[in-house]
Amino acid sequence: MQDNVADTTGRARNFFPEYLENHIVRFAALLRMEGLPVGISEVIDALQALQLVQLHEREEVKLALRATLLKSAAERDIFEGVFASYFTTPELRQLFQEQRQQRIQQYNKRLQEAGEDLVFRGENIQLSDQEKIVYAAMPEREKQRMQDFLAMNDSRDTLSREYRPFLETLVKGRLRFWYRQLHEELHNTSIQPSSGDAELDAIRDVAAGEAKGRRSGILTADMQHIARKDLPQAAALIRRMTRQLVARLARRYRSGKKRLKLDLRATIRGSIQYGGMPFRLNFKSKRLRKPELLLLCDVSASMIRYTVFVLQFIYGINAAVQRIKSFIFSDDLERISPYFQEKRDFGETMAMLLQESGQWGGGTSLAVALQKLMSRYGDEIHRNTIVIIVSDTRTIRLQEGVSQLKKLKEEVRQIIWLNTLPAQDWDAYASVAAFREVVTMLPCNTLSDLEQVVSRRILPA
Repeated sequence: MQDNVADTTGRARNFFPEYLENHIVRFAALLRMEGLPVGISEVIDALQALQLVQLHEREEVKLALRATLLKSAAERDIFEGVFASYFTTPELRQLFQEQRQQRIQQYNKRLQEAGEDLVFRGENIQLSDQEKIVYAAMPEREKQRMQDFLAMNDSRDTLSREYRPFLETLVKGRLRFWYRQLHEELHNTSIQPSSGDAELDAIRDVAAGEAKGRRSGILTADMQHIARKDLPQAAALIRRMTRQLVARLARRYRSGKKRLKLDLRATIRGSIQYGGMPFRLNFKSKRLRKPELLLLCDVSASMIRYTVFVLQFIYGINAAVQRIKSFIFSDDLERISPYFQEKRDFGETMAMLLQESGQWGGGTSLAVALQKLMSRYGDEIHRNTIVIIVSDTRTIRLQEGVSQLKKLKEEVRQIIWLNTLPAQDWDAYASVAAFREVVTMLPCNTLSDLEQVVSRRILPA
């Protein structure tokens, strides 16, 4: 039963039992586990908001919590999944825990079977849990080939035990290859680490599955076929991807605190106060430079449907990374960095680009674009530059384009090509084969592909 009284404003205030406060605290903890920045102040706001709504009205409670616990629309997808999974019946909560326990048992069984399959000279090959899971997910034919390889070497009497480390290196190399091939499947079957609270862990698993189900259609659809009604959700997903990439760049290229080398000059200077005795040693470490990104986006006729999504991705990176140069090209090259650096709304930025640019919807000449890039902006390109090209590879003057790309590669740190052609169609295009010999090429015709570009850590350390 629920009692209501009026506060000083005349509105009804709910006095709910302590167990409900406990539920809100646990619900907030679950949101934090999913990466949302929910702190004590947000929890207090949520508790105060719940005193102003009808607690038996589920939708009112959800709106109150969403208004007080979320910081942006991009977090709404996570919130919806967590809310639906947390505020449910005790019977379903128990079922969630049983299902998680079953998944953990299946996971451990796969680890054990993988360890038993891969043996050399009567001893198990030393593999990490991740490597064992990769092996378990491989096609049966490939697993049998790996077992046959080990058995063949095991039967060779001329091989000594010292050969074992080399053999393990070969096996691990093959498993790394299959990790890249099975990345999405492995993500689906992985077990999230325990938080120490079995009930919250089980609810988190269900919430993650529901959230993925709601966005899987948009993630896996070809970007040119995403419906207009799904554009806001697609934009939210892209914003999340760009935040992940920017955050990872900031972490990976921060100056390290590890002591690498004695700073003799600073040590001598500091010893003056002690009469020349070096009581305190000073060290210096190498400051790592953040990479400078250079983005080339194809906006020719064959790419026009992908352009909005790709430019949203570029726009998000530009909003957080200062040293970034952005260009679009079709039959010529045009610099668009100034448009992004003026901090306008993305829609307004796109309207200005469409009105003022002459590149949209033309033919593609990568050779001309790269030649102009090198000649006009060559002084801005150096060994710390990472070039990201977004294109379907279809261009006139193919061999000249390959030649120009090789010249560019000699001047920069790395070239990454995001190909909007479906990966299964790559063999049908001579342009794909020609450019793949020069650059690192990744598929990028769906938002799922774009997400994996971020999560696979394509940027070198």
